[in-house]
Amino acid sequence: MLFTLGCMTGKTKANHIAKQSSSDVVDSPEFVSTTFRFNDVKIEGDTLFANVQYSGGCGDHKFEMEQNGFLMKSLPPKQPVQIIHLSTVDHCRSLINEDLKFDISRFRGSPHGTTVLLLKNWTSDIIYSY
Repeated sequence: MLFTLGCMTGKTKANHIAKQSSSDVVDSPEFVSTTFRFNDVKIEGDTLFANVQYSGGCGDHKFEMEQNGFLMKSLPPKQPVQIIHLSTVDHCRSLINEDLKFDISRFRGSPHGTTVLLLKNWTSDIIYSY
């Protein structure tokens, strides 16, 4: 950042610093990873449905599903995945139950129609047939 500012003219530096300051003022909540627990997980077609429980009620919450390692070359192939709970600062203590759904078609690991999903923090393997 200093190097970039060092190469700018005085007017350009002022504009760059003004843009930075104005973007710092905007209320963009910072999301951090927080805990949750699974109540139920099932697959229907290309959709994974998960009922989760977490503490909160005052902040913003979002969930994302992502790969959690490389596809294992077994028969059928196994794909480690995880669901991440991201939240803004939420000091409320209500227990929230939420139904989530994720498109899992990107985790198809075999042309033979079956991949086992290894969902982090879920008790059993999930058979994904397509």
